[in-house]
Amino acid sequence: MSGTQRHGSSRYEVPEDAATHTCPYCDRPFRTERLRRLHVGLDHPELIDDDERDAFQDTYLDENEEIGLFRLKVLALLVLIYFSFLFVYLVVN
Repeated sequence: MSGTQRHGSSRYEVPEDAATHTCPYCDRPFRTERLRRLHVGLDHPELIDDDERDAFQDTYLDENEEIGLFRLKVLALLVLIYFSFLFVYLVVN
């Protein structure tokens, strides 16, 4: 059984027993506190206090580091795939 929460023109299906972290400004539910902090900092920057702003900035910087690491791993994987195909082509021909 799940409940439906509305946010503007969007609807969110949230299971009744699911733990959620709700935005204090628009009541939008989030799966984790981290996602809620990012949402508050990006969508409600004029409403947050200094503590929330600091928490958002720390979370945002951590997120950027993780994205950078992910991009580096994907690039390494693409290079590996490229050279694998190149070596297979050299062996077959």
